[in-house]
Amino acid sequence: MKAVVLAAGLGQRLSESGPGLPKPLVPLAGMPLVGHTLHALAEAGLDHALVVTGHGERAVRQGAQEWARQSVEFAANPRFHQGASYSLAAARSYCGDEPFLLVMCDHAFSPGLISALLDSAVRNPLGDTCRVASDRSHRGEAYADEATKLATDDDGFVTAIGKGLADWDALDAGAFVCSSAIWAAVEAAPDDCGLSDIMAVLARERRLGTVDVSGHFWYDIDTADDLREAERLLAAGAPAPASRR
Repeated sequence: MKAVVLAAGLGQRLSESGPGLPKPLVPLAGMPLVGHTLHALAEAGLDHALVVTGHGERAVRQGAQEWARQSVEFAANPRFHQGASYSLAAARSYCGDEPFLLVMCDHAFSPGLISALLDSAVRNPLGDTCRVASDRSHRGEAYADEATKLATDDDGFVTAIGKGLADWDALDAGAFVCSSAIWAAVEAAPDDCGLSDIMAVLARERRLGTVDVSGHFWYDIDTADDLREAERLLAAGAPAPASRR
């Protein structure tokens, strides 16, 4: 299965951590965020990845190539200052109609979380659905307030997704395994929108399932405080960064 890494954003809230650096190149425990992402994918057995670039395109390409352990291709999103919908759409020709893994470069993941998504697709083929990595474990109130939330039904399908949900039972860990149904959702969603808006289209059609990744390491890194906390967790025993290939 191929992987798509969205790495086009500005990362303005992380500016104090890495002045002048595009967000994918901000260092976390000695490795840029894009390096963490690509290493986790490689360790989970994914040999091909597309990195969608935008802000700081040349530097991000170079950084990804330096740290990648798999075959990496690139697609540019010239509208990176707008919604993530444009970054996802830039990956369409690379993915075709085949299932693919979709991850955010500003989330640090353990390889085990990625493997859980891949194993789910093998054990229970996607058909015309997609699945989101969902975490039902306890997180601090401040973290949960900032996170994208999921409301699910008894069968594990998402009924609502968004940061402002009042009633929810899991957090969106920022990783998905997608069938070609995602492309119809992209077309049905507003042109300029966030990824959650696209996933909400699938949820309304009962096409967004979940994979429970509770207990696997992941961290959404938006601010300097997030970066420090992710580094603390890594130092405390979460999967350590590897070296360059």
